[in-house]
Amino acid sequence: MTTTTNFNPNPKQNLNNEMKSYLSLASSGHFPLFFKEWLEEGVNSGGPMSFQVANRNVRDAFKKLSRHRTEEKKKTALTGLAKDERDIFVKSFIKMVEHNMLKDMTTLH
Repeated sequence: MTTTTNFNPNPKQNLNNEMKSYLSLASSGHFPLFFKEWLEEGVNSGGPMSFQVANRNVRDAFKKLSRHRTEEKKKTALTGLAKDERDIFVKSFIKMVEHNMLKDMTTLH
């Protein structure tokens, strides 16, 4: 009996799946990549941000993080970012979570 593993040769698809899984976790209130302080500081930093800018920021950050396999290594990589760069990523990530949660709520439209 031969077993095969599901190998996805498309790194872009892997990146999208990883990003979606972290966004899904965040939608339920679980933020494994962030320390509590980062969330508080990141959300309050800067002015308003469009979804397009937030999406680009998060995709760029996940491209950098994708080379790390474990969650702890990804979190460690985020600690190496400059504070303002990390704050922008956190704010962008929260913006995307907010957008994903609100797009399915037809009662608010």
